[in-house]
Amino acid sequence: MLESRVHKSIKNVSFGLLTQVVQMLLGFVSRTVFIRYLAVEYLGVNALFSSILTLLSLAELGITSAILYALYKPLAENNEEQIAVLMNFFRKVYLKIALAVAILGLLIFPFLQSIVKNPPKALADDLTLIYFLFLFNTVASYFFYYKLSLFHADQKSYLISGRNIIISIIQTALQIISLLFFQNFIAYLIIQILCQLLGNIYLSQLVNKHYPFLNHFPNSELNPTIKSEIYSNLKSTAITKVGGLLVNNSTNLVLNYFSGLIAIGLLSNYVLLIGLITGIIAQIFSSLTSSIAHVNVKESIEKKRQIFFIINFTNFWIYGIAAVGVLLFINDFITLWVGQKFVLPFSTVIVIALNFYMVGMQNAVWTYKSTLGLFKYGRWLILLTAFLNIVFSFVLGYWFGLTGILLSLALARLLTNSWYDPYIVFKKALQLSAARYFSRYLGYLLFLCLLSLVMFYANASIIEINSGVLLLKVIVYLVVSNILLYLVFRKSDEIQFIVHVITHFYDVIRSKINRN
Repeated sequence: MLESRVHKSIKNVSFGLLTQVVQMLLGFVSRTVFIRYLAVEYLGVNALFSSILTLLSLAELGITSAILYALYKPLAENNEEQIAVLMNFFRKVYLKIALAVAILGLLIFPFLQSIVKNPPKALADDLTLIYFLFLFNTVASYFFYYKLSLFHADQKSYLISGRNIIISIIQTALQIISLLFFQNFIAYLIIQILCQLLGNIYLSQLVNKHYPFLNHFPNSELNPTIKSEIYSNLKSTAITKVGGLLVNNSTNLVLNYFSGLIAIGLLSNYVLLIGLITGIIAQIFSSLTSSIAHVNVKESIEKKRQIFFIINFTNFWIYGIAAVGVLLFINDFITLWVGQKFVLPFSTVIVIALNFYMVGMQNAVWTYKSTLGLFKYGRWLILLTAFLNIVFSFVLGYWFGLTGILLSLALARLLTNSWYDPYIVFKKALQLSAARYFSRYLGYLLFLCLLSLVMFYANASIIEINSGVLLLKVIVYLVVSNILLYLVFRKSDEIQFIVHVITHFYDVIRSKINRN
């Protein structure tokens, strides 16, 4: 069982990373062509409508988390009837969600002209059609989410990753062709919708192939006790979902109020790059989620503690080095990629890197909280996070513009869930004092501050930047930062475990090569 779990985790991580790398490269190419052939306002409206439609997904109310948690136990026990009954229940729930999102989207439509202020004429003429294309794409996706969650819960995310690589290549190629020949944003969106729709239909059929028993229990009803537990978890995830979406997607709305579509367009390039980095890193941890869930279902408290600290340290290692890298190199990359006129002030970059690191460092905590079903703890606090973020955004946005709006995110998180979620996980799940977590967190942060100072001093003498120089700087930074991190933390249990795992897999691979 352990070997199977490890094997699936490796496949999920490998395929997930490959997917993210492919999508990252395709994203760069697509965005470069997009910027050259369409006005920056199109970038702004693309980001704005994405935020609006993401907020509409409040109707989803975090049901995905409840689905995954409900599926872990029957999958571990190979209870086919229970899995089939749960999937049928979730299918009905998601049909209702799709209808709710469609209605909410139609209710927002009359206010569209007030939301998008002073767009260029060409964009204004197509604004209604663009919005409805975004709405259709969002609603259509809900017809497939419940099925795809079964792959995730059963440690088969690699099947989704394989499909995403093929679809991304086809979609990006067609979108680039449409921009080169037609310079038409409508065609660009239609291609995206068709590719994603066909991809989801294919995956839905793949789920039926892997789980043929899903239709074998048409008359079975969900146990009332289980249904009650799901609804209880759903209430908690709903509140968390509302707060989370308000926290993460209000930035573009507030920024549109203060600065308009151009500022959103400039920020969207940074969001794209951060999203690509986050996507690559998140694949490592999300691919391990179902494995961690199995540990939490079956293993001892000592094992749970060990795995948590290993995941948390790995989290710091990857997100910390990436955050400092963002601080050092993202403006250089933006300059080389799309030009100096798209660069944001360094003060803004500092806050972008800070938010990136703060969110990333919550990964281990959130994974344990969700896989242990601790949904109800902190469910109201996330609403306070959202409220503080909006209040701070208007105050700091008035005085400091974009930098102030982004800083509001960090302040709101710092005052609420950044300390409460670790406290709950340590108290309820690990049965330890959360002081161990916070002391390590501060130690990790101190190391990153010192690393930033060292690297800034080292880079200060390099003024001229081209692609070769930037690549060399990144390589040197990655080598130096990893060596320093290893030297500082080499005696920790986490480093010892990670080195042991790497050595073990190296020996396994070498032995297989020698046998062949």
